[in-house]
Amino acid sequence: MNANHQTKFRPMPVRQHDMAVKLNTRTSAAGRAVPCLPSFDSEHVLIRHGGAHGVTRPTCPHVAQNRRSDRAFTLTELLVVLTTLGILAVVLLPALAGNQQPGASKVFQCLNNMRQLGLACSLYANDNRDKLVTNSDRNNNPAASSNWIDPAIGGSVPVLDWSTNPSNTNTLYLTIDALILGQRATALIGSYAAKSVTIFVCPADNYLSKAQQGFWSRALSHRIRSCAMNGAMGDGSKWFGFRADGTPNGGHSGRWTTFYGAKKLTDIHKPAPSDCFLILDENPNSNDDATFFTCPADADGTGTSFTELPGSMHNGAAGMVFADGHSAMHIWNGRTTTQPINTSSSTYLQGVSVSGDAASQNDLTWLAQHTPAN
Repeated sequence: MNANHQTKFRPMPVRQHDMAVKLNTRTSAAGRAVPCLPSFDSEHVLIRHGGAHGVTRPTCPHVAQNRRSDRAFTLTELLVVLTTLGILAVVLLPALAGNQQPGASKVFQCLNNMRQLGLACSLYANDNRDKLVTNSDRNNNPAASSNWIDPAIGGSVPVLDWSTNPSNTNTLYLTIDALILGQRATALIGSYAAKSVTIFVCPADNYLSKAQQGFWSRALSHRIRSCAMNGAMGDGSKWFGFRADGTPNGGHSGRWTTFYGAKKLTDIHKPAPSDCFLILDENPNSNDDATFFTCPADADGTGTSFTELPGSMHNGAAGMVFADGHSAMHIWNGRTTTQPINTSSSTYLQGVSVSGDAASQNDLTWLAQHTPAN
């Protein structure tokens, strides 16, 4: 080439789609450079100013693999994750709690049983113009053949004791709705509880007398129920209140003249439904019929005795459901309230004095303050 001849190179104008392509190489095992497929290098991409958008740099596949994605969770994805974690917590928490604390899973199950009982009573009220389910005690003449559970069959009301009587084992008393001996016997919440009989038993209740254990050859671990309904809830005959016809019953005297019966949900106003217990676990030594009485006059703290003892099978606590449907575990503090269960006793633990036991008197006061009053 003539040295005097100079070729002038003019830079080519850069168009919007012009870009430089760089050939990649890699080193082989023999130390030679081996060409690879071309890739777009962001440093060699030339793009004309894009007007109002300024200079833009498109992302190529090669660069995208080496650059961290800064894409965030969408709201939907976040909700899915949170929902999944919530479901896992609900499913696994009882099992994990049971592994750590043997009594925790029983508490969870007891509260669930109580919620189901409360729901059954609520459904009954919804279907019966706000009327609470009938709740008669055994002191009824004639005996009530229609009751929330344990209706009279053949004129006899089933009660619990430590004998081998079928009333301790026959779960039909909890769900029955049939014609027997010419008279219909109906457990009113049986169908509302989906005929489930396990919800009537506290999971911590494994009490049987020696006679019962021998007679049933260990086929059963408990009697048919642990619970009882607040005697101030529902219509029916109440020994400390009124007969079914509205006349005062035999126990309606002295402090019991303050007895108040809530026949409808709207009758519960003092205290509010959220503070009135509907059903609770009863002490097995006190548990006879399916009704639990507390004198409302004892709410002032001057009560002297429990009519019946509440349950304390969860290390001194009892499961219960309130009239608004929520369940809770209440801890008792008195030694009288939490006394040991005696399955060899032939008498019921009722009319229990709290003399000399201030903590038990406080427990009694709490019960009275959480029962309906006028």
